[in-house]
Amino acid sequence: MMPGVPREMRGMLAEELLPAIKSRAKGEESVVLSGTLRTTGIAESAIAELLGPDFLGGQDTELGSLPLAYLPGVAGVDLRVTAKGLPRTRAEKLVGEAIVKLKSRVEAYAYGEDDADLAAVVLEQCRALGYKLAVAESCTGGLLGERLTNIPGSSDVFLGGVIAYHNDVKRNLLGVRAEDLEEYGAVSEQVALQMASGVREKLGVDVGVSVTGIAGPGGGTAEKPVGLVWIAVHASEVKARRFHVGGDRAEIRQRAAQAALEMVRRALSKG
Repeated sequence: MMPGVPREMRGMLAEELLPAIKSRAKGEESVVLSGTLRTTGIAESAIAELLGPDFLGGQDTELGSLPLAYLPGVAGVDLRVTAKGLPRTRAEKLVGEAIVKLKSRVEAYAYGEDDADLAAVVLEQCRALGYKLAVAESCTGGLLGERLTNIPGSSDVFLGGVIAYHNDVKRNLLGVRAEDLEEYGAVSEQVALQMASGVREKLGVDVGVSVTGIAGPGGGTAEKPVGLVWIAVHASEVKARRFHVGGDRAEIRQRAAQAALEMVRRALSKG
């Protein structure tokens, strides 16, 4: 019912309407307060199986009275708990306890809370270790670098990358062996490993990350279907992992970039 474009509406809501409503409220102030645990690399159904139906204690406990929502998206699954009609201090305490309990069960897949960005988490890990980071991208076409440079202050960690879309670039700039491209193809463990090591050496960084895959909608085969992605990370050691992600072309690229960031997070968490 409020006039104005969204920016003006939000200003009027915060500065006029909400204070007016609050001034008319009687008794102790109550709130609706939510907390979110962000996960990636695990499906909604797998989390539900890990937690079970009454993980927060059921309706006969205080934590059980907090609704738990599963919010799947391209980046992963967010777990949101909400306290309603409670004083703020009580709501904050219960939501905090619920998040801690959820994290204890899905800790391997949890990378942050509320609005946490996995790219920011990875950059902070590198910063704490004194590491520099570079990327080599094929199917993501610069999306991984965009995720990293979208975080303010990333330049002290992220040096840059190579968009090695064509095999000639993989070979000439990253040192991928022509015979491996011929024998295994661009979307393979062998090529992903060499891309990660190549960009690490080329840019003189501590962590090299590579992504090569088939984003579709065409180009897939029975042996290498659309959505097949190989990701490699070269930090203290070099490892590659095969993924098969779903969605349209944009979603496959977004999921590949998120999976690459998660591989780096896990590699750096292990030291």
